[in-house]
Amino acid sequence: MLSRKLRLALPVAAAAVLAAVVPTGSAHAISGVPCGPSDYLQVWDHHIDPILHAPVVGQWCFANKGRADFGSGIWVDKISTGNNAVRYYDVNGTVVSYPKNFIITFPNNPPHVGAIEIL
Repeated sequence: MLSRKLRLALPVAAAAVLAAVVPTGSAHAISGVPCGPSDYLQVWDHHIDPILHAPVVGQWCFANKGRADFGSGIWVDKISTGNNAVRYYDVNGTVVSYPKNFIITFPNNPPHVGAIEIL
């Protein structure tokens, strides 16, 4: 039978071994940033303001790996991937990927995008 001190020490020792063996990855989350450097993901859009119910033209800029959801979606006029591989999710279920340093415009038939992801 194990002594009381030994029974209490075993879980602590096991946790210490796991902490030493299992590497911790750095957490990444996409974040909106002020538009500026061309290495950011930049998205130009138009959408309907949910409060004013009026059309709005906007520009979104993002850094860091992760996904940004746009709720009911935005109509994307232009994407500049900057130094990021990017994937967008159309509200109809289409998924489109673009490589780093890629610029595309949609002058006549903009996609209705529900989310965009930096890979």
